[in-house]
Amino acid sequence: MNAGGSKEREAPVSQEPVRKVAFVLSGGANRGALEVGVLLALMEHDIRPQILVGTSIGAINAALLAINPTLEGARHLEKMWHEASEKIFVRRDYISAMWRLVTAKSSLYDSNKLRELIESFFPKDIRQFSDIKDAELYITAVDINSGELHVFGLDRSQSILDAIMASAALPILFSPWQYEGRSYVDGGVVSDLPMRVAVDAGATELYAIDIGPLQFGKRTPRGILHVVGQTMDAVVSHQLVNEYSWSAKLPKEAIHHIYLEAFENVRVWDFGHTAEMIAKGREIGLEYLRKRGQI
Repeated sequence: MNAGGSKEREAPVSQEPVRKVAFVLSGGANRGALEVGVLLALMEHDIRPQILVGTSIGAINAALLAINPTLEGARHLEKMWHEASEKIFVRRDYISAMWRLVTAKSSLYDSNKLRELIESFFPKDIRQFSDIKDAELYITAVDINSGELHVFGLDRSQSILDAIMASAALPILFSPWQYEGRSYVDGGVVSDLPMRVAVDAGATELYAIDIGPLQFGKRTPRGILHVVGQTMDAVVSHQLVNEYSWSAKLPKEAIHHIYLEAFENVRVWDFGHTAEMIAKGREIGLEYLRKRGQI
């Protein structure tokens, strides 16, 4: 009791901040298998995400892992990649592509086969973001009506499959994806490694797995697709600086940028190196953890 007869206030009990680990997965087409290898390395050493953010192929990996964000889930993702590699994402069908071009289609390839393949990997009871129970999932795409990055998952009633298709709609290759009255293209057009989304979601530690542009400035592009691809790579390279400014809100030691410089000469339609890519990604992931003294 104090002199006035009132009770003294008790000092507030300090609490440790809640640790929220986020995995941020970049785009990179068939090289997304490298991401799977890193995920295996992290999970094998009990580094588990509470938040998953992905764009383009990273959106597919993030969504499938979010269903079961454990080592078992990572191994199941690896299995699905092996199954997918036996099927076709993009055919080198030049006649069909040219026909779509001269008939004023909005892309060289039809998205339906990709949609069917992705849908086949999801359980029947996983359709909306609200169906994901063990992690927060966010998928990014670009709203071409506004030019802004759109984050799917903030509204948990949204469709996961539509979010993935929007995020993977790489201009020229695939048509813009129509959803809820808006048109979306690949999230990598604005941000290929959307660390800002994880920071805004309250992440205290980031594992940014980057299979982004590797050919920018390394060779002279030949052919229209190579020119477009390298132009986008140049944009993405500069965007990364902006993403780092967002992640700077976190302590330096809480930011893990795992850059995967491997298999850069493999064409996007070539899924014949999946097993090698997964093994290489795991090797790079383990080496990163050793250098940081985490294993």
